[in-house]
Amino acid sequence: MRDRQEAASLPQGHFQLASPARSTTRPPLSARPVRVLIVCDHIGYGQALHGAGRMMVEMTMGFRPDRVQVTSCVLRAGPELEDRMGREGVPLRFFGAHRFSLVPLARIIRLVREHQIDVIHVTDFQADTLGRLAGKITGIPVIVHVRSHHSKYQKRPYPWYMERINKVLAPGTALAISNSDSLAGFAIERMGFRETQVVTVHNPVSTFTMKPVEPEAVTRLRQEYGLEAPGPVIGAVTRFYASKGITYLIGAFPAVLARFPSARLVLVGDGPLADELKAQAQALGIADHVIFTGFRQDAEAHVQLFTLSAVPSLEEGIGNVAIESIVGGVPVVASREGGLPEVIAEGKSGLLVPPADSAALSAAIISVLENPELLQRLRLGCREEAGRFSIDTYTARLEELYRQVVTLSGAT
Repeated sequence: MRDRQEAASLPQGHFQLASPARSTTRPPLSARPVRVLIVCDHIGYGQALHGAGRMMVEMTMGFRPDRVQVTSCVLRAGPELEDRMGREGVPLRFFGAHRFSLVPLARIIRLVREHQIDVIHVTDFQADTLGRLAGKITGIPVIVHVRSHHSKYQKRPYPWYMERINKVLAPGTALAISNSDSLAGFAIERMGFRETQVVTVHNPVSTFTMKPVEPEAVTRLRQEYGLEAPGPVIGAVTRFYASKGITYLIGAFPAVLARFPSARLVLVGDGPLADELKAQAQALGIADHVIFTGFRQDAEAHVQLFTLSAVPSLEEGIGNVAIESIVGGVPVVASREGGLPEVIAEGKSGLLVPPADSAALSAAIISVLENPELLQRLRLGCREEAGRFSIDTYTARLEELYRQVVTLSGAT
């Protein structure tokens, strides 16, 4: 697979576009902002945004309005998130549609026409499907954003009907943006895109959905968890699913404790394996050194508790927690899996180990804790790497792609 340089300029002809017939003429882009309709299936559960939901907010709020004018809509969402987005001033339209409903298609077409949209940017199966149908009807180019693959650890793997529909619609799609080269492979092999249709753009750190961390907030958390005494803190912000590999992190911790008896393991999150993981810590005799915080809205403040951030995933599209840790100046020890090697500069912002290997994970953690100079070098490397994941870098890249897609589709 060819290299995809997310920050490099993409010359015309580097990817191939379908060129739908345009129903209307548009003023030249050089004289105005590009107008984008962003559509996704859903953005989270309860009041909590998931990773794709955070990126939806970033794209809605992050562009300079004199460069990109955004109209954003969510096909499915509960009232809690709709209320939260309203309180926080995020201008999302919520359709309240059923998962398999075709009703939103007419609303998407109406938005395209009312706002004179230049390009439609879609995420998730329902939005991907309806958005591309709307593009076909209106003659507007469509970009599909591939943010995740269908995990082999999920109860329902990639459904046959999704794969078939995606492959039917792929040839007429203007462009596919993947979060990582790992996901680009999924887009090509399972979604039917040509390699020349796919461009990788790594996620930014969440700017609008993550509040700046005040030192007082970190102090309060230390008091809450009894972490005032000196000692290394290994932490993970995650969901307790098999694919996140937390059982291997817990399995690695006895060896860490043998070398550093004052160490603590802080696990921020929740999920169906929570009771099983707590039982594992109890069986290993380390329960007194492992803190299960449950789900927390202030995950970014928890990261600042960590000496090292652990991401032991068995598969990972991109690794938003790794990005957020690096930007927060916290080195990462992670699996060499999925998009994580693209995020973590090994030896500079963190260390990579084989997935599902507790011994390798504990050895990497111990090697950093035993070497204060290495730890300091990794912290400095995180600061140097942080700029790669800024929202300004991200939106500038997306704007470049939007304009190229519109130009190459003949809508200048």
